[in-house]
Amino acid sequence: MKIEKLILEKHIDYSSSLNFISGQVARDGTLILIESDIEELDFFSRPVAKNNWIIKLIKDGGIETVELKNVPLIPTEVDIFSDGTLLLVQSRCLKEDASIERNARRYNHSGQLIDAFTLGDGIESVQVDETDTIWVSYFDEGIFGNFGWEEPMGSAGVVAYTINGERLWDASDYGIIDCYALNVASSKEVYFYYYDDFFLVQLNERKESIRYRVDSRQHTLQQFVLDEKGLIGQIDGQKLMRFRKTIRSYTPKEKLQVVDEKGKRIIGPVFMRGDYIYAYGKDGIYKRRVSTVKNASLK
Repeated sequence: MKIEKLILEKHIDYSSSLNFISGQVARDGTLILIESDIEELDFFSRPVAKNNWIIKLIKDGGIETVELKNVPLIPTEVDIFSDGTLLLVQSRCLKEDASIERNARRYNHSGQLIDAFTLGDGIESVQVDETDTIWVSYFDEGIFGNFGWEEPMGSAGVVAYTINGERLWDASDYGIIDCYALNVASSKEVYFYYYDDFFLVQLNERKESIRYRVDSRQHTLQQFVLDEKGLIGQIDGQKLMRFRKTIRSYTPKEKLQVVDEKGKRIIGPVFMRGDYIYAYGKDGIYKRRVSTVKNASLK
């Protein structure tokens, strides 16, 4: 299988002395990074120690820094609501009888806590759409139960919640065993890819509009964007692959290598959402906006 170069342009010079924890592309294209001076994280140790977390919001060549102090969770997911407030979520959530952790917390940019609620255990991904609906996908432990959960909140595999954590919708009709990837471009374009059917489903206003079979049984598709040529997906860790679109399916076509404008390989975390692709290299943040049928002129 041949290797195609995926060129990203340098968005901003950036380096940090802190440890990278996690990251996410917000629906408006903001890249959000979670950083900390903590070197080792234990997601199962209880009670969760209160720690400080640095949130970097990178957009239009600028960087905003938000410091959150004494936070009693380890944030693995982060996103932004329409009013600019931040949602931090911890993927593991302990339930002991009637005691349940509140593993989702909402903060303003001054670091003040606005709300705290529960989104359940075994969270794979969290993304917020323009209506402030919180979309949560779950891996197998969050679907079948672990960590004290006999009736998991994530048993449907994908669940939509209000800004306050109230359940709106779930994907219980799909028989999801593990939701591998989620891409919330808007309330009209919510995509999720799941095992064991290997379907990529598009929802429009929480109703299915189309589904595709994705031939990735030899790989684990972890995140993706759709473009005019098909699908660009991250598989098996940091590897990227292009999938060719047929009538109702996507099949592997070629491997991708992320490079800068000079053809130099970019090594570091990759983030995808909507039509945005970011890469966090050793000397900066790189970006590409892929061409789509409805957005063919944007790069």
